[in-house]
Amino acid sequence: MSSVPTRVRHGLRLVAILGAGALLLASCASTPAASQHLSGTPALSISVPLSSVGCTLNNVCVAVGTSSASVGPTSVGEFSTSRGHWLGLALPSAPTPIITSIACSLNSCLAGGSQPGRDLLWRFDATNHAVSTATPPSGGLGVNALNCSELNCALVDTSAHDGVPRFSFSADDGVTWTNPLTMSWAKGDTITALACGAVFDCLVGALSAHHRFVLYVTRDGGVTWNQRSTSSAWTSMTSLSCAQLHCVALASTAHSSELIRSNTFARAWTSVSLGQRATALACWTLTSCVVVGQRSNATPWLATVNSGAPVNATLRYVPTPLLGVACGTKRCAAIGVTTVVDVPLTAPRSTQGTLLPQL
Repeated sequence: MSSVPTRVRHGLRLVAILGAGALLLASCASTPAASQHLSGTPALSISVPLSSVGCTLNNVCVAVGTSSASVGPTSVGEFSTSRGHWLGLALPSAPTPIITSIACSLNSCLAGGSQPGRDLLWRFDATNHAVSTATPPSGGLGVNALNCSELNCALVDTSAHDGVPRFSFSADDGVTWTNPLTMSWAKGDTITALACGAVFDCLVGALSAHHRFVLYVTRDGGVTWNQRSTSSAWTSMTSLSCAQLHCVALASTAHSSELIRSNTFARAWTSVSLGQRATALACWTLTSCVVVGQRSNATPWLATVNSGAPVNATLRYVPTPLLGVACGTKRCAAIGVTTVVDVPLTAPRSTQGTLLPQL
């Protein structure tokens, strides 16, 4: 543990205690209707495709897209108010930015990716609806994955020195970061999932160079890692989210997609077959989720999943498959390349399960 500063360890433990209390108080969450009719709204800019979406716990969502095209804009953004109205969002100037992930906390979101030769990190403030440049860990070549809950955030990026993935923590919502710790087990791998159940307790999924999915756990903030057993049928894991020992994720197989859940911090999993090809999942409790993707005929698909089989929504004005989804406590937001879909949740009622942080 000497690799993690004492000041940061103490701060993270305090925030974890406060965050756990907030999760318990928020256990009376909203649930989606049994079946919904949803309409898409054209993105405010169609010159750059949307690629990432996140929602704060205060139900403000943000969608971002970036492009490496040599002409025209290279990045676009928009945000929805807590009532689901989408408005334009000014983004910082950056040379050929690439955003790969968004993670949100109570009142803000971090968007991570890369720009030539280094990490790229932006912060969206849901209070004043502004995006500013944040400071990522030094020496990174690009952010691969982000995870935030309350003020705690974790980040995996790639070392500019040797190309090996690195792991960093923040106890102040991404303002400052611990010194990156090398994840030597992931050398040459593609990071597909990151989630923390508690301070220093995190899971990272990766696709190896031999196209084999692996899942590793750390219980000491990235100092040591141990491999978790996974199904041999899984080709990848994405949209992973955890709270304490409870985790939920999207697993891909050669022929289908599965919603998987664990109450043992990934030691054992149960699964629900989704019947369609899913691309993203967002959950606000272990048993209440929205999943998006496409049907076998390549038409867009969105479904809600509680404790049973998925319930398909009827979509209008959604011309392409859905690529991403994120949820607050009262609404979710899904995106296609040129479309946003607001998914309101029904009036609050008591639900079973632990509230999960953003994916």
